[in-house]
Amino acid sequence: MGVSTAPPSEATEAKSVAAIVDDLAAWVAAATHPMGIQRVAFGLLETAYGRSDLDLWPAIIIGSAQEASTLRLIELTRISLVAGHGMHRRRARLSLLEVIRRSVRRLRLPFGIRLRLKATYLRLARDSSQVETVSEARGRRADLVVVPGAFWTGGIAVRLAELARNGVPVRLIVYDLLPVRHPEWVTRDFGREFGGALDELAPLADRLVTMSEQVAAQLAEMYPETAARIVVGVPDLKAHACVLTGAGTTRSSPQLPEPFLLVLGTVAPHKNHRVVLDAWRLARKEAGIADSWLVIAGRPGWKSEAIEGEIRRLASSMRILRLEDVSDTDIEMLYQRCVATVNASWSEGFGLPARESVARGIPTLIASSIPRDGLPAGSYRSFDPADPVGLAGLMVDQLRSRRTRRHVQLGSGTGWEPLLSALVD
Repeated sequence: MGVSTAPPSEATEAKSVAAIVDDLAAWVAAATHPMGIQRVAFGLLETAYGRSDLDLWPAIIIGSAQEASTLRLIELTRISLVAGHGMHRRRARLSLLEVIRRSVRRLRLPFGIRLRLKATYLRLARDSSQVETVSEARGRRADLVVVPGAFWTGGIAVRLAELARNGVPVRLIVYDLLPVRHPEWVTRDFGREFGGALDELAPLADRLVTMSEQVAAQLAEMYPETAARIVVGVPDLKAHACVLTGAGTTRSSPQLPEPFLLVLGTVAPHKNHRVVLDAWRLARKEAGIADSWLVIAGRPGWKSEAIEGEIRRLASSMRILRLEDVSDTDIEMLYQRCVATVNASWSEGFGLPARESVARGIPTLIASSIPRDGLPAGSYRSFDPADPVGLAGLMVDQLRSRRTRRHVQLGSGTGWEPLLSALVD
């Protein structure tokens, strides 16, 4: 399960590659803070644009999955997918769409109806973003179709499957298998949508790409017939050395107490904030760190009400600062000023915040359950995600020692080259 990252021959004829970006186009419409998958997808697209042997073009699929003859790949202009391109294009229609989406999520609807409504929202949000098609786009032929973002959302999987049945090679990135391995961590609808899409595409995909050996092994166990088609592409640390994308809010950055440990990421069950709070409670009993803080930054996620309530109750007495809405600029400031980062997830497909921390030379505490493919020896300290005592010891040691940051060799290029090669070469 590996891939050669040797540069392609200059004599190779340019390969026409359609990158399906329906979900990214909808994100541009909303102009919200980019999540991990969106960061990866944009990084891959920018890297691919720089390769002379690839004619990669962003595309959306239109037509009926039930009628293969109607399916078409419509090319989008590249500029319309630049992060932040749609930030000043919010309209009343888009705001109304978001209100309707949130209202519908609270209704008890049959899964099939909910899935169709989600597909409709995705299409309307994409159209509202003023994402532009190439002039007179009527459908374009592709030698290869790749999905750098979400393959499961809005009914895209059914159309991709039909393209594959009609002889078009389709390749996708499987970031993780959390929705099917741990359905208790996601909404029921999301688990069913993700699982159904993967069941549909795994037998048909020309290649399944993962970003860690751990997810590759899980995928091969789940779909043994796909083992020979699974390829691992681990990005270089250079890919994670900067998170600035131009997206985010224009408000003032938060005031930060120092010194502090940083926990970055959505507050959700698999992120394991429970062990962080338990460890922090123990750590604060130790001498010498009474002036230290714990900063928890990230959106509230699904099933986060209980832990969020506990964070609020403990905030004052235990010196916890909760930041829900952080821009890219805020994240860089948090990285620059923290003593260390704490990454406690029960499971990750890759663990982007941990890699962003290591790439900056920040002392990084990583749960042993998080993949560490490609991380240099000595660039992190690991702990058992079920052991608050062990984590508390690392927290105390880090705050007392205030270890200086280490220099990290990042190399050339964008850092996304190994993953792009796994996807298209």
